[in-house]
Amino acid sequence: MYDAEGGGGKLSFMGDTVSKAPGGAGGAAGYVISQTRFFVDPDEAQNLIKGLEAAVKELQLAKRYSDDITRTQSPGKDAYSGFATVKIRETASDLEGGYGWANQKAQEALLKTIQNIRDALAAYKTTESAAEDALKPRD
Repeated sequence: MYDAEGGGGKLSFMGDTVSKAPGGAGGAAGYVISQTRFFVDPDEAQNLIKGLEAAVKELQLAKRYSDDITRTQSPGKDAYSGFATVKIRETASDLEGGYGWANQKAQEALLKTIQNIRDALAAYKTTESAAEDALKPRD
């Protein structure tokens, strides 16, 4: 969304963040999604989008590594190795609170933020174009 609140031709957009809820509130693992308002110069919006898209690609690569970890085999036949391997798999997994889950939530938040920036930029351009048209001399 375009919002003049930021003043001086800034784009205003909402970005999602995932954080641990105070006192265990939130989902089963105690996480909540919140939103933060950001402002960016319209001329820099595309650079911000490119940076966020690069971050998504890095997260996708990291997710492949965590998926590999969830398939890790126990190094030994003893119970301690088995229990440690189970915990390692759970920590890397897509279960709520696991690394894979957090990674996916981060990707979703970044993709939503990218779309919010694109929407704000489109609204800004429409408003800017309408303002320019209104200032043109009439024949």
